[in-house]
Amino acid sequence: MDTGFLTRSIADGDDRRLYQVYVPSDYDPAHPLPAILFLHGAGEGGRDALLPTEFQLGSAIRRNAARYPGLVVFPQVPSYQPVWTSADVEFALRVLGQVRDDFSVDPDRLYITGVSTGAKAAWHALYRNPELFAAALIVCGVVRPRRRDGTRIPDPDPVVPDADGDPAQQLAHVLRRIPIWTFHGDADPVFPVTDAREVMGALAAAGAPVTYTELEGFGHDVWDVAYYSPDVIDWLFSQVRSG
Repeated sequence: MDTGFLTRSIADGDDRRLYQVYVPSDYDPAHPLPAILFLHGAGEGGRDALLPTEFQLGSAIRRNAARYPGLVVFPQVPSYQPVWTSADVEFALRVLGQVRDDFSVDPDRLYITGVSTGAKAAWHALYRNPELFAAALIVCGVVRPRRRDGTRIPDPDPVVPDADGDPAQQLAHVLRRIPIWTFHGDADPVFPVTDAREVMGALAAAGAPVTYTELEGFGHDVWDVAYYSPDVIDWLFSQVRSG
């Protein structure tokens, strides 16, 4: 079977959309592998399936593939846009489902990670599918967008619907059993660090198995710290879904 970064397609209404899946060189269908769902940032949208693999997690895999002993799924939003919509998140989950059908995947070792707007999308997927993932790695993301002065920015597609209550508290309630590691720069000009502190603080107070790494002097680009760290990746692949 072909391995490496493979371009595949999935039906989307009357259209077909491309995505990529990374398959380790030693893949053997007789031995189910863990799988990571990666949700890219705002600059990697399009229809080529390639951009999401060129930076961040894809770059880390190319530099040290042995550190990633599992499948990695790279869906793509159809055009450049500042956020993922609910429909985009649902599409990403359908892509993950197709990969699970086509490859031998360990259902108890499914992970989700995202960068920037993709990290917000990861929160979105986690909140609605807490039973699906064994762990999450959130990189420079946001739950409730805010300006630097702390005022909220209107969000037409929120992670936590307004009717559910306070976002941080609701996430803490729903995700309190899922291991989550979050990275954020304290000088992030895109998604101010206040949101990450609030959400991770609520999760920690609820007894959730979380780790929060705040990087002093860093702006938005903290992804290399996360994805190039052997400790972080070893932690991710060691997680197994409970229950």
